[in-house]
Amino acid sequence: MMHENKIPFGERDGILFRAFSVENGLLCGCICPGCRQPLNAANNGEKVVPHFRHAQSNDCTTGYREGVRRAAVALIAQHKQLMLPAFFDMARVTTAGGRFLEEKVELPPVMVKAESVERFVELEELRGHAVLHLSGRQLIVRIKMSSRMEHERYRQFQALEHSSIEIDLHHLGFEQINDDDSFTHAVLQDPSNRSWIRCLRGEALKAVTEQQLQSRASELNATWLQEQAERELKEQARQLAIANKAAEHDIALKVHRAMQTEMAANQPALPQDATVAGRSELIAATMLKALRDWGGRASECTACYLLSPPNSKFCLYCAVDDRGVIATTVSPDLPTTIHKRMHCSAKPGMSLKTAPLIVVRPEV
Repeated sequence: MMHENKIPFGERDGILFRAFSVENGLLCGCICPGCRQPLNAANNGEKVVPHFRHAQSNDCTTGYREGVRRAAVALIAQHKQLMLPAFFDMARVTTAGGRFLEEKVELPPVMVKAESVERFVELEELRGHAVLHLSGRQLIVRIKMSSRMEHERYRQFQALEHSSIEIDLHHLGFEQINDDDSFTHAVLQDPSNRSWIRCLRGEALKAVTEQQLQSRASELNATWLQEQAERELKEQARQLAIANKAAEHDIALKVHRAMQTEMAANQPALPQDATVAGRSELIAATMLKALRDWGGRASECTACYLLSPPNSKFCLYCAVDDRGVIATTVSPDLPTTIHKRMHCSAKPGMSLKTAPLIVVRPEV
């Protein structure tokens, strides 16, 4: 749009005019707001919106942009009032426990009245198109006339200790610009075409909100730290119990192994103990012993499958430490079916595989 030959405003004696308000052609007496060269007014057509063109062809690309921007600034200076955009941000605080506390920080659009307005003010290496003075404060206004995002310029404005806004007029068409009411509304009153570059009031409100959230976080942190200390004490107690249990287990296992060694010293090792048939006989023998001597209750080794007395912590017969024993019961009708059960059971083979050596032979 800015590179079109049509120009919405011509300048004469320092005042901007629309094409329909001056005489046609060179009689308009206007110059380009950008390159300062003479303009022709085209205002007597029925199908074309009134506009200006350069009297002589040149490479000017700023007439459109500068004309609209200067007309907008003139309106702000004339009325000394402006609609400020809405402000929105989020205040966030993280608690010691990793919880996020959030609260919206919002300011609605509001019309402000300035005591005075300065036009095109140089601010260090920046330029404010308009500067409104409001009760000792300054509001810098930028008129945007392109779709390009100027991130570095925004960063520089944010570094200034003044609030600043941007009014985006690059989307306005010739009809809106030529209509005084539409253009005035777009410049002074439309909250949808402007945004904050920096809002000091919003920043102050956010800081207060963050302080309030931090107070809540401090209370939550105190509770969390107390609960964390309790959790640590419980974990320490749990670890101590585990360590004590492991120590008791080691002592009991040493006593058990000493007993096994003593029992094994009085027993000869038999070759059939290392065969499937021999292991089957040993398993069956301990089952019958459980019925005869222990009321059918026993502890079954999950390695060799031989039955030890009930409530045993370790297998009485093998020395496989990583398996353990489980409580089991033996059916009263076992004697009549034991050999058939052993014949079709996988336990003898598994016993031989996981516990090749029997330390103590069952006394049956």
